[in-house]
Amino acid sequence: MPNDDTENRITELETQIAYMETVVSDLSDMIKSQWDRIDVLERQNKLMSSDVKRMIDFLRTSPEDDAPPPHY
Repeated sequence: MPNDDTENRITELETQIAYMETVVSDLSDMIKSQWDRIDVLERQNKLMSSDVKRMIDFLRTSPEDDAPPPHY
């Protein structure tokens, strides 16, 4: 009888370990996916920041700063 109890406990522990390994693998995949998404968002943020800075610089220039057309 004690052998059956030990076997059941070992089987239960093996089942729990297998489940935990699956969970760890799934979490690892999710973390990788999130970091990839963060990288994409950071690149997009840099591009948009650059665009906004250029638009601000363009809006700050006064019409007087523009060179007159060549026919004047």
